[in-house]
Amino acid sequence: MRELPSFRDVPVLRNAAEGFITLLFGFGFYLSTIYLLKDEQQFREAMQWMNAGGAVIIVIVLAQFIAFKAFGSFPKFLIWIQKAFSASGMLYERRGNGLAYEPSWLAHQLNILYIPLWLGFTVRKETVYPMHLFGKVSFENLLLAGGILSMFLSFSRIGWLAIIAIFMVLFVRASNRIANSVLEKREANSVKGMNKNQRIVAKISLWVSVLLVMIVFISIAGVIMWRLEPRMANLFNFTLLRQYGIMGWASRLSIAERFTYWQAAFNVYLKFPWFGSGLGVSGYYFPETIPSFGYQLPETLRALLYESFIPNAKNLWVRLLAETGIVGFSIFTAWLVLHWRTARELERINESGLLSTISLAGQLLIIALLFEGFSLDTFGLPYYWVGLGLIVAAWRVRFTAPISSSPQKSD
Repeated sequence: MRELPSFRDVPVLRNAAEGFITLLFGFGFYLSTIYLLKDEQQFREAMQWMNAGGAVIIVIVLAQFIAFKAFGSFPKFLIWIQKAFSASGMLYERRGNGLAYEPSWLAHQLNILYIPLWLGFTVRKETVYPMHLFGKVSFENLLLAGGILSMFLSFSRIGWLAIIAIFMVLFVRASNRIANSVLEKREANSVKGMNKNQRIVAKISLWVSVLLVMIVFISIAGVIMWRLEPRMANLFNFTLLRQYGIMGWASRLSIAERFTYWQAAFNVYLKFPWFGSGLGVSGYYFPETIPSFGYQLPETLRALLYESFIPNAKNLWVRLLAETGIVGFSIFTAWLVLHWRTARELERINESGLLSTISLAGQLLIIALLFEGFSLDTFGLPYYWVGLGLIVAAWRVRFTAPISSSPQKSD
């Protein structure tokens, strides 16, 4: 009923319907995952099929990278495969995109689903296969190594940040566990034990050390990006930052366009703070909400003046605010928090190696989603819907199906 600004001849009802349908599309993957996995045997079979799909992605990415490095171009069979599976049909020089639409989508699918699963199995020392390679190495270990390499070869900057965050979470968990163990041993060996102040000092010392290690790792990642990624050549150019400001510096890093879309979407949220503009509608307001700096950027001008589709927020969190308001954003956030708490509780119960592994993977998935949400804003990609569905399915199996004693045996 609201009078919307026009955007050339793009029909409002079609865009709104697409926004609603993609939400239902994603929710369909979520419900299918929950209700199709009814026991641990079905979980193992599903993991084996997902591992097979992940292995195909890894092989394709490595083939793309090696072929371009060896020949300076892509063989015809790789181009044919890409056109058969990807809507874009494009391959990118010096960047792998697997069978995905573009390299950032490859990083998204790896970080949101595959790598958290393989990391969970690796950390928990579990496998869904009856044997190990050389008696020690599981297939999940190999897939994890290949998945991390493939994600790196995508040269997706937000993807790199997401995987750093995943490993930082694992590092903090391990550090906390080790610290608690050391403190307990010190108290057990001490006649008087440790008083409250000594425990506080010990904890603070631990977390300061953890923070310093995290800063070192993030700095190393920044240097690697600066050295290997041409778009990040001015990452440490502080003279440019002082001369042109944040947006001018960001434009040299090829991220200023993203910032302008984010700000435009946030300005739409400010116009309609409670319930938002409606799914698929926020882009109609972009010509009046985009910051003035955006009109200096060729990509932004092309989207506003020439493209036949409305621009999008390119950020899941700002899109939720812009199109569903604080009400929709709060519901979605609460829904994610509920999955996090469910995964934590399931891991704490720790009765089944397979289910506790899924719960750890679910937590890592949510951490990755927090970062990947700053790059993609669609509800249609199935990866996080499937991953969150695995958490709920594991919870249902824990309370409705018998727990098997080994992840290699059927129920």
